[in-house]
Amino acid sequence: MRFVLVVLLSLLAGCASVQPISDANRKKVASVSIHPDVAKPPQMYYLGPGGSVGLMFGAIGGALAAGSIEESRKSFQTYVEKHGISIEKIVREEVEAAVRKSGKMPLAEQPQPGGAQLIVSIQQYGFSIPNGFSSVLVPILYLRCELKDGSGALLWSASDRLMPLGNPVEGLPPEKLQNDPAAMEGAWRAAARYLAAELAKGY
Repeated sequence: MRFVLVVLLSLLAGCASVQPISDANRKKVASVSIHPDVAKPPQMYYLGPGGSVGLMFGAIGGALAAGSIEESRKSFQTYVEKHGISIEKIVREEVEAAVRKSGKMPLAEQPQPGGAQLIVSIQQYGFSIPNGFSSVLVPILYLRCELKDGSGALLWSASDRLMPLGNPVEGLPPEKLQNDPAAMEGAWRAAARYLAAELAKGY
């Protein structure tokens, strides 16, 4: 079973990618607004510690203790939605903060005539054990940013992700997530802040 978990974790491996902006296009970008909507997958990712599912999320978690990984994921997502944790809001706020701090894009509060727009999307999000022997969870996050001009042409894009192995965010025990939804939000925010800063460097 542990070998299978290690394989599953390895499948989450990935690397950053950037489509650079040309000097000519960079000079043309007079203003950048961030699109208000952040797309995300309909299902979140979840891979928890073996045998600990029953400790998570109260009666729901206990009922699914012997269930499949998919059942555990559904239980986890229900918990997130119940507590109103918005990964989209977290990501948008952290990307905007990182772009402002970098000073590389002329950010505007509202779209300007002929201005460019930064579109942020979440390719994957959730929580996972960092390895098959761990009893804590780390945030999983995969972001993509696309800068498009007023006609919709792509000027620049970058994507990056946090993997289970080598994750820079401190892992949390399942009990902590169960008793403190703010800790869950904080872990995702730390992940989004880290990735947003890395993405901003690529512009």
